[in-house]
Amino acid sequence: MQKTLFGLLLSFACAFTAHAAGGLSSNWGEIVVENLEIGKSYDLNKYAGSPFTIVNNFESGVDLKLKVLLPQAQELKPGYEPIPDISWVKLDKEGFKVGALKKEVVNVKLTIPNDKQYSGKKYHVWIWTHTSGQAMGVGLKSRILISIR
Repeated sequence: MQKTLFGLLLSFACAFTAHAAGGLSSNWGEIVVENLEIGKSYDLNKYAGSPFTIVNNFESGVDLKLKVLLPQAQELKPGYEPIPDISWVKLDKEGFKVGALKKEVVNVKLTIPNDKQYSGKKYHVWIWTHTSGQAMGVGLKSRILISIR
C-alpha cells in the first residue's frame, strides 16, 4: 500500500512539474518607437522591426488574454509619463488559444490624436498577456515607449 501511494504521489508530482515547466515569452520585452507625429497611425509590428509574438512554452495549449494597461507610478520609465488614453493602442486579438510550444502574432496599431498638446511628449504603455482559465496563471508585460515630435 505504501509503495502504491508513494508511486501515485511521485507520478502526480512529476505530472505537475511537467505541466508547470514552460511559461510565456515574447519578443517585445521593451520596444522604443521615436519621432512619431500627431494625427498619424502606426503599425507597430512594422515600425518595431518585428511583429509582436507571444510564445507558449508549455507542453499543452493555453488560453490567453491580452490587455492594454497604463503603468503605475512606480513602473514608469524615467522621462516618460503614462499614455493619455489606452484607446490609442489597438490589438487585433484580445483573447485566443495557443497550442503547445506554438507562437501567435498579434498586430498592434497606435493612433496619436491630432492635438498639439501631445507634441514633444514621451509616453509609456503596457501590453499585458496572461493565461486564462488555467489552475495556475502566468503572465508577462511588454513595455511600449513612444516619443512624439
